[in-house]
Amino acid sequence: MKIKNIFALMAVAGLLTACGTDNDVDTSYSAFDVTSPTRSAFDNWLLENYTKPYNINFIYRYNDSETDNYYNVIPADINKSKALAVMIKHVWLDAYAEAVGQDFIKTYSPRVYQLIGSAEYSSGNNEMVLGTAEGGMKVTVFRVNSITPDNPWIDQDSYYPNTTASNPMDLNFWFFHTMHHEFCHILTQKKYYSTEFQTISASDYQTTNWVNVDDSEAPAMGFTSGYASKEYNEDFAEIFSFYVTHTEAAWQKLLEASVVDTDSPAYDSNGNPVYKKDASGNLIPQTDENGNVIYLTDSDGNVVYTKVKAADGTESYEPAIAYEQEMEKDYTYYNKLVQKFNIVYDYFKNSWNIDLDNLREVVLRRSQEVEKGVNIENMTLNN
Repeated sequence: MKIKNIFALMAVAGLLTACGTDNDVDTSYSAFDVTSPTRSAFDNWLLENYTKPYNINFIYRYNDSETDNYYNVIPADINKSKALAVMIKHVWLDAYAEAVGQDFIKTYSPRVYQLIGSAEYSSGNNEMVLGTAEGGMKVTVFRVNSITPDNPWIDQDSYYPNTTASNPMDLNFWFFHTMHHEFCHILTQKKYYSTEFQTISASDYQTTNWVNVDDSEAPAMGFTSGYASKEYNEDFAEIFSFYVTHTEAAWQKLLEASVVDTDSPAYDSNGNPVYKKDASGNLIPQTDENGNVIYLTDSDGNVVYTKVKAADGTESYEPAIAYEQEMEKDYTYYNKLVQKFNIVYDYFKNSWNIDLDNLREVVLRRSQEVEKGVNIENMTLNN
C-alpha cells in the first residue's frame, strides 16, 4: 500500500511539471516594484552623501508610519531640511569619520534619520522631546522648522544652554548635543560600561522631578544638565555629549559651578580670613542693597579707620572697607562629577578606542565651520 501511494504522488508531480516549460514563464511580471524611484535633486544628494557612504536612509518627508502618532507634530520645511542635512553630515557623521574612521560610523551609525518640523511634548510633565534613538537603528530629530540656515549659531562656550534663544537658536543644544547623546546610548547598548558609574550619584537622581532641575543648578548637584539628573544612563550620555560639544573653558566653568559654598567662612593655614578677588586680583568690597560700599565698624557701631600710605610717602586715615570673605568649599559634587567623567572617558578609550579630547577638537572645529552658514542651492557650507 505504501509503495502504491509513493507512485501516485510521483505521477501527480509528473503531471504538474509537465504543464509548462521555461518558455512559458511570463518574465514581464514581478511581485515587487522594480521601477526606479523618482528622485529630486535633494534626494540624489542624500543618496550620494548619506546612503552610499553610510547606508543611511535620510527621511525628510512626513510619513505617519515613521512617527509616533501619540503626538501631534508637523512636517519639516524642505529648505531647512536641506540645511540640516548638510550640517549633520559635516558636524556629526564626518566628524566621527575623521576622528575614529569611516568604518566605525558605517558600522554603528543609525540606519534611519527622521526629521520632524515641530517638537514633541509629554502631556504628563510638559517634557519636550529633543530627539529619540530607537534600538540603535533610527534617530528622530525634532524642531527642524526652528533653525535659521543663513544665521546658524552653535554655542560651545556656555556651561548651560540659553534655551530661550530662538533667532538664532542654539544648534548645539537643540540638535548636535542631542545627536551625540543618542549615539552614546547606541554604543553603550552594544558594549556596557562599568556598573560603578550608577552608584556614584545614586542618591541624587531626581527620577520624575528632573524637569524641575534647572540646567544652571545641575552642576551643584553633580550633573551636567537637569536631564542628566533623571537616571544614570541619561547621566552618562549627557556627560559624553556635553564634553565633545563644548570647549575646555566651558567644561571648567561647569566643574567650578559644582563646587558649593558652605555657610562657614574660610581661613588660611595661619588662621587669617580668605577674601574673594575679582578677575584682576583685586579684593571685592561688600555692598549694601543699594550698591554702597560697606565699611568695618567697632563694637559700638563706629566706622573703623585704617592708615593708608600714598605713593609719595604721605599717610592718611581712611574708612576700612569690609571685603567679601570666601566661604568654605564643599567639593562633594565636584568629586562625583569628576569621578563619573573619568569612567566615561575610560569607557570610550578602552571599549571603542575613541579619544574624547581628539573627538572634541574635531567636533568643535567643524561646528565653527558650520557657523558660516549653508548654501542651500548648492548643498554646501558657505566659505
